[in-house]
Amino acid sequence: MPRVAVNGISLHYEEAGAGPPLLLIHAFPVGRRMWEPQMAALARRHRVIAYDVRGFGLSDAPRDPAGYSQALSVEDARALLEALGAAPAAVCGLSMGGNIALNLALTHPETVTKLILCDTGAGSENAAAFKTRCEEYAHAADKGPEFFFNAVISTWPVFSDYGGQGDAQKQRLRDLVMAHTSHGIALTARHALATRKPVYALEPGMRKLRIPALVAYGTRDEACVQSSEFMAATIPGAKIWRVPNATHFINLDEPDLFNQKVLEFLSV
Repeated sequence: MPRVAVNGISLHYEEAGAGPPLLLIHAFPVGRRMWEPQMAALARRHRVIAYDVRGFGLSDAPRDPAGYSQALSVEDARALLEALGAAPAAVCGLSMGGNIALNLALTHPETVTKLILCDTGAGSENAAAFKTRCEEYAHAADKGPEFFFNAVISTWPVFSDYGGQGDAQKQRLRDLVMAHTSHGIALTARHALATRKPVYALEPGMRKLRIPALVAYGTRDEACVQSSEFMAATIPGAKIWRVPNATHFINLDEPDLFNQKVLEFLSV
């Protein structure tokens, strides 16, 4: 089981392929396995690295609330790339992972060669409401994994829109959500998601970015439409990909098309 020590914890990662490195950073409340439809396809041209963010999957999940923040997640990503000799790398993140990827590019631009931001920025329009939503996530997780998944599939459209498409999607989402500790999910929600800056507050830094960027979102993902359009308009030269009738999880909705678009963007 490949692991690397960073910032006082141990992160689990998987890698495949050879070539220019590509780091994949997963969404909340799933783990590295959300990228399973991408690994083999992208590994034909790249050294693909997918890892569990602290608090998720097989990575360490500290019980101390001080072990969680957006800044720590960003530093973990940087340290992982350095430890694996994979920096600089193209970085692709979705949702929580997109926020980590964007902030990595802003704080350590020398680490990122290209940037792919997928369905990123949920909650940016109303920070107070998003903080309340994050407390809902945490409160549900505190009640155990089964209670939390039932809330995921029935309460919050950003997740349930994907899981409600059919039995296969529901089972896949269940498998992805149930792979984590309840306390890791709750502490991430309270101390990393709820405290992160809205993407609009990052405008000055985004305007200075000189990293090729692709911003993608599903047109059904109402929580990320406005923030995605803003990022694409703000990052110099950024391209935008609006995925018709796709949910928050565009890589799972359209895996073949997603893989094709990513490879095309990275090849330029």
